[in-house]
Order: sequence, then structure tokens, then C-alpha cells
Amino acid sequence: MKAQYFFWILFLIGFYWMLYLYQDFLMDALIAGLLCVGLFQVKVFLNKRFSNVISSFLCVLVLASVVIVPLYFIVYKGSNVIFEINFEKLSALIKWLKGTITENLSHFPAIHDGVSKFLENFSAASITGYLLKVSSYIGKYSLKLVTDALFILGLLFFFFYYGEKFYRYFLGVLPLEMNQSKKIFEEVAGILRIVLLTSLITVILEGVAFGAMIVWFGHDGWSLGILYGLASLVPAVGGALIWIPIAIYELYHGHVNEAIFIVLYSILLIGVLIDSVIKPILIVFIKKRIFKTTLKINEILIFFSMIAGISQFGFWGIIVGPTITAFFIALLRLYENYFIQKEQKTCEC
Repeated sequence: MKAQYFFWILFLIGFYWMLYLYQDFLMDALIAGLLCVGLFQVKVFLNKRFSNVISSFLCVLVLASVVIVPLYFIVYKGSNVIFEINFEKLSALIKWLKGTITENLSHFPAIHDGVSKFLENFSAASITGYLLKVSSYIGKYSLKLVTDALFILGLLFFFFYYGEKFYRYFLGVLPLEMNQSKKIFEEVAGILRIVLLTSLITVILEGVAFGAMIVWFGHDGWSLGILYGLASLVPAVGGALIWIPIAIYELYHGHVNEAIFIVLYSILLIGVLIDSVIKPILIVFIKKRIFKTTLKINEILIFFSMIAGISQFGFWGIIVGPTITAFFIALLRLYENYFIQKEQKTCEC
């Protein structure tokens, strides 16, 4: 057996066992690596003023505050809302809602029976049971999220500290020319920077829009704005995690018009205008005006890759989806620019 074949057999065996050993941490390591790539320009900026250790620590500290501070608001506000619930009033509200819905649907016999049957099981007791079930799920998921976040932050410090060494090492070991490897890396890094900044601005816009509206109804606009901005990153449901309970809370106190306004404002202005119209425009603006990048990836494709990533990978899919898309497109462009052109030149000769 040739030494080269023997080496690759040993390498594949070793690689398999490495994947098996660290399989529970691969996603965390991937997320930490992608965040490091996307935010490394911040680290480079801090390196001009601080040592490598301090600049790495500051980068991690900023990201940690983004995770820890919102969790405090979620726990604090959530506990206050639960303790303020009066189940007698809640039962009366549900009874009124069921009666109102049934009365209005009497003009639509096609759906009246089905909705009425559904509402029969809708009561304060069923809602309480559902809330307890959801609370246990949220508690379990939150614990896992915090554990993963702490592990990611630890890996982030490691990646920030050794980032430049890792970069040079991987460029050297890849079986490609140096400029080819750099182009792939620059394309992925460029997409990550666009996605991270777009997500940050969208979170701020949605949080400010909701907080500015909700404060007029006597609620804490600052806290609920932060919660809404963060909830907008949650797959599938997004800001509905915030505006639905608040709308129910307003109904609970007999403020029907206020509840309707909150629902329409959240769906039309925030959900449709900001999330579906302004967000793609932001991607174009950030790509062409802020980073002034030469990336040849369509902005709409970036937008849909974020949606696809969230649907497949959950919360972290917002960066994993665009990364996979950018990496694949970079490979296609590499194949087109180098390998196909090389074959054409060979045929001409």
C-alpha cells in the first residue's frame, strides 16, 4: 500500500472519531466560528487600541450583554404578567369572547359549527394548562439556550484570540490557490457582515416601532420594545409572542379598540412593512452603501436564505442559511472562473 493511501485512511478514521467525539458541540462551534468571521472587523478595530486578550474579551462581553440583558427582561416581565392575572376576570373575558365570536359567525353557517365545536374546549382552565405546558417547554429550552450561549461565548473568545492564526492556517492547508481560498472566505465573510448588520437594524427598528406604539397604552415601552425586537428573531412566530398576549391583556381589561389597534399595527406596520418590505431594502443599502462590497449575490437571495435558514435551523439559521448559500455560490463561481476557463484554454491549444 502506498504511504499516501495509508495516510488518507488514517485521516478519515481520525476525522470520523473527531466528529463522533464532538458531535454535540458541532453546531455551537459552527455558530461561534461564523460569528467570529462576521464580527472580526470589530476585533481588528479594537486591536488598534487594546491588546489581543482585552479586545477579544470586549468582543465577547458585548455579545454576552446582548444575550443576558434581554433574558432578564423576559423573566422579569413574564413573572409580573403571570402574577397579575385574575382568573375570575379571565374566565369572564373568555366567556364574552366565545359569545361574541359565536354570535358574529351565525351569519356564516359554513364555518359556524366547526368554530363552535372548537370553542367548547376553550376555557380559562385549558388556557392555564396550556400556559403551564408552554412555560415548562420555555424553561427547558431556555436552559439549553443559555448553556449553548455560554459555550458559544467561550469558543468565541478562543476564535477571536487565535483568529488570524486560524485564518492563515486554513488558507495554507486548503488544496486551492491562495487567491481562490481568499475569494471564498471573503464572499462568506461579506455575506455574514451584511446579515448581522441587517438583523441588528431590523431588531432595533421593530423594537422601537412597537415600543413607541405601546407606550401610548400605558405599558412599559422600553422593556416591551426590547422584548419585541428579540422576539422578531424567533422562527415562525416572531413578534406575535409579544403582541398577542398584550392584545389579550387589553381585552381582559375591556379595551377592545386598543386591542384591535395593537393587532393591526403589529401585523401591518411591523410584520409587513418593516419585516417584508424595509428589510430587503436594508440589505441592498448595507451591501452597496455601507460595506460597498463587490459581492455578486442578489439581495433577494440573501433575504430568502435567511428565511430558509430560520425554517431549517431555528434561531441560528439566520446566519447559517446565508453562509451555506454564499459558500455554494462562491464554489460555483470558482468552478466557472478557474476550472471551466482552464478547460477552454486547453481545448483551444
